[in-house]
Amino acid sequence: MEVTERDEAGHVFRIRIKPSTIGQVVFDANIEDDTSRASFLSFITKVFLPAGYPRSVSPDYLRYQILNAAQAFCSSLASLLSSRATLEGYGVGNASASSTNALLLTVLQDISNRLTTIIAAFFFGSSLFPEAKTYRFLADLLNDAAIVIDTLSPLLASLYDAHVPTFVAVIPFLPPTVPLRVYTLCFSASMRALCGIAAGGSKTAITMHFATPLEGTGDVGDLNAKDSSKETVLALLGMLIGTITVPYLTTPWSTYTVLFIMVFLHLLINYIGVRGVIFRSLNRQRACLAWMAFKSKSGFINTPTRLASLEHILVHSNTILSLPSGNVIGRCDMGLSLTTCSLDPDIMEIFRHKRFVLCLDKQSSLHLGTNPSFHILLKHGYNLADQLHAWILACEITRLFSSMKTGKIGMKTLIQEALTTFDEDYSSFLEDLQKQGWMTVNVTADESITKEDSEYHPPPLLPGSQIISFSSSAPKSVIIGISSTQYKKDQ
Repeated sequence: MEVTERDEAGHVFRIRIKPSTIGQVVFDANIEDDTSRASFLSFITKVFLPAGYPRSVSPDYLRYQILNAAQAFCSSLASLLSSRATLEGYGVGNASASSTNALLLTVLQDISNRLTTIIAAFFFGSSLFPEAKTYRFLADLLNDAAIVIDTLSPLLASLYDAHVPTFVAVIPFLPPTVPLRVYTLCFSASMRALCGIAAGGSKTAITMHFATPLEGTGDVGDLNAKDSSKETVLALLGMLIGTITVPYLTTPWSTYTVLFIMVFLHLLINYIGVRGVIFRSLNRQRACLAWMAFKSKSGFINTPTRLASLEHILVHSNTILSLPSGNVIGRCDMGLSLTTCSLDPDIMEIFRHKRFVLCLDKQSSLHLGTNPSFHILLKHGYNLADQLHAWILACEITRLFSSMKTGKIGMKTLIQEALTTFDEDYSSFLEDLQKQGWMTVNVTADESITKEDSEYHPPPLLPGSQIISFSSSAPKSVIIGISSTQYKKDQ
């Protein structure tokens, strides 16, 4: 008898079972393993890759992990140089230094780190998940900036003492009795705190993306555990290589040369790695690019892979881009207060039966040749479908305005022109995205409809009450009520 098995990684094994002479079943010792399970490569795969790989992760997982390993190695070497400079800042090698001063400096750094963490979480917390690529690369920029500042702190301190003008010494917030190195080390601690906030939130989004394979389900916990194993090995390898090379870097020239080479490689590899992550859910930038491509009628295929190649890593989430040039043609913020808008009752009337209002910023204008700035005001009871609908409408209005060559147009006319064929195009747009493999999520039934807004018309959905997955930062303000008198026109 022969039994065929398949393990969690998809490897197939054949096991022969022989009947014994006394009526018992004996397994054949010669087990046929088509995949050489005992090989070293198979062992490494099981130790450092998630269970079920490659079926349990997204297709871009391995590429990102290879590049992530390379950048982590570069970062480890640069961090050793930074640590040596930091110890010098604590007084190592200085006969006049004391352990008390070193302790107080450590406390100051810790205070700077913790305060920055609280402030950064308040301002950027809700933006980390939807803009994961931007903040993941930004985290590396901040970390490398902290490394460079720490490593250059001895040089900066000596230059400050030798060349700083006399009047700087009397500035209240820079007491002359406090060495400049104290300020630089505290500043680098704040940079590392920003890095921790940006890296933590963005890594969560990327991890959840990797744990959503094209077919089947992944395990976020196992994926995180295996990533920790890889990071541990890479950190040990980096420290080993660093302990061999750092003692030979005894001059400023050699130290700074190696430092900037490692930082450059670290950022370059990170940029390539982040660009290669192929999200299958929309954020504001990807939604904008997808709509612009859909309206271009140039045969552009809105696949996740194609859009990933067009994404701008260091761009604000409120930016509206054109295709194929990639130029900025406008901006739109979502979830701000009504006080930021230039509104009139006619525009409020247009959006009476929607869960959002689209308006022009107070400081912006619709003059040809300029990039307008819009706002999306969300109403109480909005859901993901309303957010995506509002954002795509803002992109369409901006596209129409940027295509105008002459003439003068008002906000009301521009909105009405965009709405003329928008709903029909929007439904086709969603269906096209679904066919191209974008993730969809269920939209729950709206139970918050009141008598006042019983004429609310929900945006188009895919069959089965689904919408393309869309994520955006939490709104700062939501409209909870509008007086009915605002909708009445003068007779």
